Amino acid sequence: MGSDLFYCFSLFLFSIPISFGLCPDGQALLALSKNLVLPSSIKSSWNSSDPNPCDWVGVECDLHFNMVSFNLSQQGVSGKLGPEIGLLRHLQTVDLSNNEIAGSIPSELGNCTHLEYLDFSNNSLTGDIPNVLNFKRLSFLSLFTNALSGTIPASLFQNGHLETVYLNQNKLTGPIPASIGKLSSLKYLWLSENQLSGNVPDSIGNCTKLEELSLFDNQLTGAIPETLNNIKGLSYVDANTNDFQGRIPLSSSSCGQLQMFILSFNRFKGEIPAWLGNCSNLTVFAVVSNQLSGLIPPSISLLENLEILYLSQNSLSGPIPRLEGIIPRELGQLSQSQKLSACLQNYFTVVSYLKGLGINSSLVQIDFTNNNFVGGIPPNLCHGKQLEVLNLGYNLLEGNVPADVGNCSSLRRLILRNNKLSGSLPDFAEDSSLLYMDLRENNLNGPLPPSVGNCVNVTMINLSSNKIKGSVPQEIGKLVNLHVLDLSSNRLYGQLPSQISQCSKLDILNLSF
Repeated sequence: MGSDLFYCFSLFLFSIPISFGLCPDGQALLALSKNLVLPSSIKSSWNSSDPNPCDWVGVECDLHFNMVSFNLSQQGVSGKLGPEIGLLRHLQTVDLSNNEIAGSIPSELGNCTHLEYLDFSNNSLTGDIPNVLNFKRLSFLSLFTNALSGTIPASLFQNGHLETVYLNQNKLTGPIPASIGKLSSLKYLWLSENQLSGNVPDSIGNCTKLEELSLFDNQLTGAIPETLNNIKGLSYVDANTNDFQGRIPLSSSSCGQLQMFILSFNRFKGEIPAWLGNCSNLTVFAVVSNQLSGLIPPSISLLENLEILYLSQNSLSGPIPRLEGIIPRELGQLSQSQKLSACLQNYFTVVSYLKGLGINSSLVQIDFTNNNFVGGIPPNLCHGKQLEVLNLGYNLLEGNVPADVGNCSSLRRLILRNNKLSGSLPDFAEDSSLLYMDLRENNLNGPLPPSVGNCVNVTMINLSSNKIKGSVPQEIGKLVNLHVLDLSSNRLYGQLPSQISQCSKLDILNLSF
């Protein structure tokens, strides 16, 4: 009898639904939602009657129903992030990027000691970076494009697991902490577009796995440390728009993987180093507006992958290298039998590879403006048929404009103004892509070629202050997109062709003098 009663009582108990209430992680999320403004599609799934939040939008849990991921990226979330986030002790991933979250980063976030991935990028966060974000397991930290201010806390760079640090596009001030050298696993460091000052610490050379270093648009000073040569895998270095001085950093031993090397708008001085030719993967080299002098090293023509070369606004001089037919100086130190062997193994190889700029690589943009280059424009600049910008303005170049410049169907901007160029204008390709032509203030002579009518997309032609003679060809009427035509200060004669009335977008026509 007693056992039967116990059995019936047990069945009665198990038939009653028992609710233990929402777990602590769910309660913490509901508390967070009081300050965060969530879209209805998210808020409707955050149900306080659930035992846990594991099925809520933006939430992932482990096998023990602990919340390990909080991801509301690009969900239109606004408001502020409250201190309750520190109650989510098992979090491994937090991604709230690409929203409109304002306010400061709660210091309580430091309680989430299991964090491996943290992304608050593209929000409206303000205030300092908390000095408690020294998570031991964190490998990815992204806070870019916010309005964070103050200094970078040294404790942030104490973690040997960090691989990615994006702090760019904020309002951070002060120096780069010397503790940067403790990031032994660091691969990507972006600190650009802040207000950082002081020197780059020598300890950065300890980050031997570093691949990308972006320091663009800060107030950094001094020389870039030589310890950077300890890093062999650098592929991207951008130190543009700072106040760096000294000589161009790196060496042939540390540039084997380098693809983009941008040092413009600083105060680097000295020559462009010859070892640059060993940087076989280089696609972009930019040193605009520095204090560089001397010649362009011939080795630069070894760069088979080079696409963009910006050397403008320096004090560079000498000829733009062509390197055709150069016999290696080392041949003079060999015996007669060795010379023949060396010629077969070296000379013809060198000649075949060193045909000048544009032969080895498919250059896309060349900008040498505002220097003291002499000699002629090298041929073959458009060898790869990919050249889009050629700017050699404000130099001392002489000779003709090479025919291959006119035949370069990919060329969009041609700027050769303020040189000493002479001879006739080249014929232009039938499928010309030219949008902008500025050859003013040279000594060009001969007629304006009828093939100028092939440049049907061109919007501006300035050939003023030359010695161009003859009549304006009737093909000028094909330039239906032309806005500016300046042929002043030349030796033109005859009638202006009636076809020019077909240039319906023409705003400025200057035929004076």
